[in-house]
Amino acid sequence: MTVSIEAAIRAIIAEEVAAVERRIRENLSAGTDRTLDVPEAAAHLGVSEKLIYRMCQERRIPHERYGMPGSRRPTIKLRLNDLEKWRADQRALNYRG
Repeated sequence: MTVSIEAAIRAIIAEEVAAVERRIRENLSAGTDRTLDVPEAAAHLGVSEKLIYRMCQERRIPHERYGMPGSRRPTIKLRLNDLEKWRADQRALNYRG
């Protein structure tokens, strides 16, 4: 009887650990890539919004534009993963090792 109780406890613990692991993996995958607007991207990079707009206009930074073609004020969105890859590329360009 003691063996069956221990087996039941082990099964419950294994089930709970698997559920927690799933939740952690979901949170990590959801948190690694987000869509940022210009103010959020500027704050994340530590630069001005004006610089972000200029880099987008000059196509120097990865971004997405939403709005009508030719719109003077399109909505600009930047992906966090794209920004981090861009930052890594910038570090590589600026580093002489």
